Amino acid sequence: MQTRVGAWSFGEFTAAHPWIAPAALIALTLATHAIVIAAPGFYSNDEWQKFDHVDARGWLDFTVAYTTLRPGPEFGYPLRPLGFLQQGLVARWMQSAPWVVHLASVINHAVVALVFVWVLLRADAGRTLAWLAGALFVVSPLTTIATGWIAASFDQLYIAFLLLVAAVVVRPSPLAPGPVQAAAIVLATTAALLCKETALIAPAAVAVLAYVAWLRDAARFSARFHAMAVMLASLPVALYLAYRSSAIVASATGGGVAMYTPAASNVPWNAWRLFAFPFRPNLYEMSDAVFASPWQPAAAALAHLVLVAAIARLYGTRWAVAYVAGYFVFLLPVLSIPNPGLQCMYGSALAMSLAVAAILRRLWVDHRVRAVVWVSLGVAVLLAHALTIQMRFYDTAICQTALLAAVDDTLAREGAGGRSLRIVTAQGPAARVAMRAVTARPRYEVEGRPRVVIEQFPAPADQTLPAQTDPLRKRLTSAC
Repeated sequence: MQTRVGAWSFGEFTAAHPWIAPAALIALTLATHAIVIAAPGFYSNDEWQKFDHVDARGWLDFTVAYTTLRPGPEFGYPLRPLGFLQQGLVARWMQSAPWVVHLASVINHAVVALVFVWVLLRADAGRTLAWLAGALFVVSPLTTIATGWIAASFDQLYIAFLLLVAAVVVRPSPLAPGPVQAAAIVLATTAALLCKETALIAPAAVAVLAYVAWLRDAARFSARFHAMAVMLASLPVALYLAYRSSAIVASATGGGVAMYTPAASNVPWNAWRLFAFPFRPNLYEMSDAVFASPWQPAAAALAHLVLVAAIARLYGTRWAVAYVAGYFVFLLPVLSIPNPGLQCMYGSALAMSLAVAAILRRLWVDHRVRAVVWVSLGVAVLLAHALTIQMRFYDTAICQTALLAAVDDTLAREGAGGRSLRIVTAQGPAARVAMRAVTARPRYEVEGRPRVVIEQFPAPADQTLPAQTDPLRKRLTSAC
């Protein structure tokens, strides 16, 4: 069924003008991420380390260093050659034209949204539902972190490749995947793994798609095809796990970096926080949760539960289960680590965007205008959350740009010699920006010794910081 307004049908219109909807989705992506594109700086040293490498040694040396396959000492070691390849290509513009780097990430996001819509159309979801889901995906707060943080472009890329796997699975053959389908599943899963290790969830994601296929049409469901699709997706995952077995053992036994050491006790708390995150419009980082009032996570989780209840009411309990599975399947690899990054929710936005679009479409078709208004208010909260994240990215970029300019000017003017530039700051956002701007950057190291050191004081106000008279000891205020 296509949504109609009078004699006008969205599906018929887009079918007659096939270029308009993709162009509109790309325009929406660019317009709603203008703040990200305009940001004069970046989020962390993860991005600047790539610039330092390319600037000092050239792109070819960067490519060899970051695309060579190694198991790594522990599983937190990033084995992501395809993602690093893109980062190296755009890194050279980080200082001279940061908007180019941000634009590349926003274009990534637009491409993933278009592939998402294409997969939905292949699944016969209907044009109205597919394009509405694509638009909601574009503006979702679950995708904003990965789009604004250049070092998180891995999440965009691996999801793009897993969507290619989905494109095969949503068009099953009667008996088993053909040679082309089988090759596509294996190659796309392999590419996803080479973008980010979170792609280990590929077999589970295919299993969720199989469950959805059974819900849609149990009579025509091909258990053989979907079982083989799961096995095909499992093949590169098994090889990847075998290759990195020593690193996995090191992380699991506490021999890796603490932030990547898994523990089952982390799962309930992380699941709760990640489930509540979308409807907490003031939340920018997971670490920010410690500063929030206790009722906010409960209210946000309740809002998300209302969404799940709406799915159950309109489509049935089994579809609500499918939604929860689709939301959490992309988070399975990070639920057990101490503080999972919010960029990992990029894939979860696929399930949420499709669910909200399906609810809106059903309510509109049923002429339940009041319910549409209430759901639209929920969408407005999501939009406000995405805007908050973008504004925080922009503020961080402004602070970081001013800080780095001052650091470079001081080092050039004073000439540190054997001494390091010491930046004194109160604990808080400014301190985090400073740490992420200069820590572990080759540009600010001499023979392994940092040229810039951050001194944090547990002070609530700038005036409580010690006065600075040494030209190589500077104060960083909360206003940067």
